[in-house]
Amino acid sequence: MPIENERKYVLSPGFDTGRLKGWQVLEIRQCYMDDGPRIRQVGADFIFTYKKWAPHAGELIEIETPISQEDFEMLWAMRVQAVQKTRYVKVVGDEEWVVDTLRDEGGEVYFVLAEVELPRFQAEPGALPDEIAGYVVHAVAAEDTRFANKKLADREYALRLLASVPAPVG
Repeated sequence: MPIENERKYVLSPGFDTGRLKGWQVLEIRQCYMDDGPRIRQVGADFIFTYKKWAPHAGELIEIETPISQEDFEMLWAMRVQAVQKTRYVKVVGDEEWVVDTLRDEGGEVYFVLAEVELPRFQAEPGALPDEIAGYVVHAVAAEDTRFANKKLADREYALRLLASVPAPVG
């Protein structure tokens, strides 16, 4: 069963994605349904995702399956929250790093979030990639649900949250 084990890092708002040379670039359109599932379009691929916390195991189960464009469009019409983002991806050893730039309807970036997908039971990444290391303004605790993508899809919420993050020391 697929288990999601990730850590998140808020990057400075003015982060220059030009630093991510050599990273794979994906344009993503995704939305959330009122009862929890997410749908996502990545290029010509359409994906349905269901996540559920399993308290007895202390893990987040994530199940993804391809869907047709027709099903995607039908579900898109029922969305409660949507976001467009550019995702930059780099695999470092057995860790997959992504940097997401969340954009509003006008195309303006309003939030930059790095995530690392870790192997099951690994608590922390080996090291931050050099391209982002100096730009982390907040390391998100694993149990901090304020930084869920579903919540960050709300631009005003994301901007208030960013304003509440303490400035990095040093």
